[in-house]
Amino acid sequence: MTNKIPAIASLLFVLFFSSCLDTEEKIVINKNNSGVYTVTLDMSKMLALMDQIGQENKDETKIPEKKDSTVYFKSFTDTSTTLTAKEKELFKEGSLRMQVDEAAKELIVTLNFPFKHINDLPELKSSYLAVIDKLGVSDKLKNEGDSGSDENIPSDLSKDKNILNPSQEAYAFAAAAGKISNTLINKELFNNKIQNDSSMQMLQQMTMMMGDMNYKTIIVAPAKIKKYKGNQTILSDDKKTVTFLTTLSDMLNRPEAAEYSVEY
Repeated sequence: MTNKIPAIASLLFVLFFSSCLDTEEKIVINKNNSGVYTVTLDMSKMLALMDQIGQENKDETKIPEKKDSTVYFKSFTDTSTTLTAKEKELFKEGSLRMQVDEAAKELIVTLNFPFKHINDLPELKSSYLAVIDKLGVSDKLKNEGDSGSDENIPSDLSKDKNILNPSQEAYAFAAAAGKISNTLINKELFNNKIQNDSSMQMLQQMTMMMGDMNYKTIIVAPAKIKKYKGNQTILSDDKKTVTFLTTLSDMLNRPEAAEYSVEY
């Protein structure tokens, strides 16, 4: 495997504000209040940028990487000594899939987390990055089939929650049977992060190189949605699915753009 792909595996856990490049967050709720939380990241722009940066040292004889790797958490949660009993229960059915096609300049990462009850969703959503770090998932992706040198692989910074999501403390996510919401609770903190946090500044610089970062939140309810509010909303014909759209630039200029609420 080339050095480029494992490097991106590490960057995945650093650039996770909204999150890295185009992101789709999907919450599917079943009639019994169980469901699935999925985050899909299209990092293809980053792959193209890294390829462009490395043009001078590019080996034209090397076959472009094409890989589809999935890490299932269960085999690691069962034997983990770092996870709590609650974390093991929440994340044992989780998985991380990375699809790479260097020739087509495509890189898709999908995180999938089933949950038994919607009441578990806030904790799952707020702690999955810490669990990924505890399980060493990025190392597993980097080392799987990797015969290249690690000297160009950046350090895994996922141990620092502020670097992973420098604005997360400014919002409150809530989920219960019949209602889901994401609410801005500290605008001053958010603005302070934009001005002083290095990760936020890095993300803003990336938009100048690769274009804006798009963010989509999809909520699929088990019944017709009664009320919804959010940025650039789209309601499905059967009124059971609502989509909220925004961009990183919009959120940085107007943090309320990341707010939403759904009642069903």
